[in-house]
Amino acid sequence: MTPTDRPLLVGATAADPANVVTIWNAMRRWFEDHGMPFEYGLFSTYDALCRALLDGLVDVAWNAPMAHAQSLLASRGSCQTLAMRDTDQDVATVVIALSGSGITTVEDLRGRTVAVGVPTSTELRLIPAHQLRAQGFDLEADCAHAGIEPRAASNGQRWVDDFLIFDAVKDGRADAGVIFEPWLAHLVRKRGLAPADVTVVWRSEPFCHCAFTARPGLPDGDAARFVELLTEMDPSDPALTEMMRLEHVTRWLPARDDGWDGVIDAIRAGHLEGATFI
Repeated sequence: MTPTDRPLLVGATAADPANVVTIWNAMRRWFEDHGMPFEYGLFSTYDALCRALLDGLVDVAWNAPMAHAQSLLASRGSCQTLAMRDTDQDVATVVIALSGSGITTVEDLRGRTVAVGVPTSTELRLIPAHQLRAQGFDLEADCAHAGIEPRAASNGQRWVDDFLIFDAVKDGRADAGVIFEPWLAHLVRKRGLAPADVTVVWRSEPFCHCAFTARPGLPDGDAARFVELLTEMDPSDPALTEMMRLEHVTRWLPARDDGWDGVIDAIRAGHLEGATFI
């Protein structure tokens, strides 16, 4: 139990309003059935969630990569990385172009139009900008950016997602685009293309994505028991199958802070420390 003798309180955003209650009710039942009192709270934004985490109002937060990395930074290491999905380990961002475009290398992007995410997008802007700059290509200055109108997400934030970027490349409004690699095969299928129709021009160094973040001062025993029960989840268990499918996870894995070093480097390079958790 926590020091206040209350259930472990886990916070998340209501980013997927159609499924969020299904997901977190299944999580709560699993932990309760295995002897760990558990409650969850839903927040409208990662900024609100992480303020609650840093203030100790929630014990654990289910965070996107920006929110997790910023929590580590803002807490000066007092927050800890607990666990992640198997699908969050060693992911990458790619720059893609249509195979008939003649674009095959980063140098071919100079003076061309590239579709990118909003300035605070971890995988669709910050990480590629930081890593490409180290390789001699400035994503902000050495190419033009496609004029993509952001669309509103369920939390009210306006976002340029992988679908908008992919469509800009497919429709010829951009010569190339930045895509989160785990989405690439799905996008190719959904838009009726074959894998050979798309060329991967560049791939980032691997980084970790979403994570469970512990608040400052969470007792080691609570943290260890949380990770133990999380990693025991089996997607073949009927009580967990739907939740794990909706969370795009096959197994939960223990994780360490250093998996987010690349994200933190990109945040620092973008002078965004503490500026946003979204």
